[in-house]
Amino acid sequence: MHLRKKKVLGLVITRWIGTQKMDIPVSFGASAYKVSWSPDGAPSEKKGFDASAYAVHWDPNHAHSPSSITDAPAKHRHIKVQTGMLFLKKNLHIGTTLPKGTMFARDGAPKSVHFASTPLESKYLTTILSHVMIPHGSTKAKQVADTLCSCGKPVDKEEPHMCFSSREAMSRFATRELGVSGARAAITRIHGNETPNSMYIVEQVTQLNNNVVPCHPMDFPYEVFYCHLPKEVQSLRVQLKGLKDGMPHVTAIAMCHMNTSNWDTQYFELLDGKRGEPICHYMPTNYIMFY
Repeated sequence: MHLRKKKVLGLVITRWIGTQKMDIPVSFGASAYKVSWSPDGAPSEKKGFDASAYAVHWDPNHAHSPSSITDAPAKHRHIKVQTGMLFLKKNLHIGTTLPKGTMFARDGAPKSVHFASTPLESKYLTTILSHVMIPHGSTKAKQVADTLCSCGKPVDKEEPHMCFSSREAMSRFATRELGVSGARAAITRIHGNETPNSMYIVEQVTQLNNNVVPCHPMDFPYEVFYCHLPKEVQSLRVQLKGLKDGMPHVTAIAMCHMNTSNWDTQYFELLDGKRGEPICHYMPTNYIMFY
């Protein structure tokens, strides 16, 4: 799946946990794609949550889980990729075609009604597992523990971060960190129906802001977002139309990391890029970008 055509946007480095349809669910639905946004990493085994998509922190040194994609180049065998989400900024132009199979729709986790006040701290793990009836030692239990660990990390003055189960609290955090009177929220929107056969072409690209707070859903039994204030980024709104019918199909939010000098070499090998050049990724529909 190595990108060869400059006119086609790239592939996202992901770590799919996988999904199974069973009468008694053993995992959350396939609600996102995974990248290496994870401060701690999400479990690579099957039967877990799929809510956190690309987890939380573009850590270039993060250890990726084994890939199950058979046609991935040998040197990328430990990286999972999903079509269309990760790309070089220089390749984003009007008229650029996204690969067939690029999909933006993701299901969000249910909102917490009775448990929103429970602190997202590791010491409450047993309470949370008991409340949602997740057995200790299960894949889900490990994912919940990892999420609580990530959310409980010490405050980073260089890149403020925090987890939220309340969208109102999330908005207040973004407003404070951005230093504005009221943060605006941007999300990816799909106009109509999306299928694995959908083909998109870039119609318009608009720059939003260089000062943003992206919020990413985490692996959890109810809606939990990890929000942070990254440095050296640029947010974009990309209008995509259907390749065949020319009708508007997706208004996508993308975030570009403008300085990738300390990223893992495999990112550049995968995208045919050079160290340091901007790399961007689209945000699925269950992500929120404040600016």
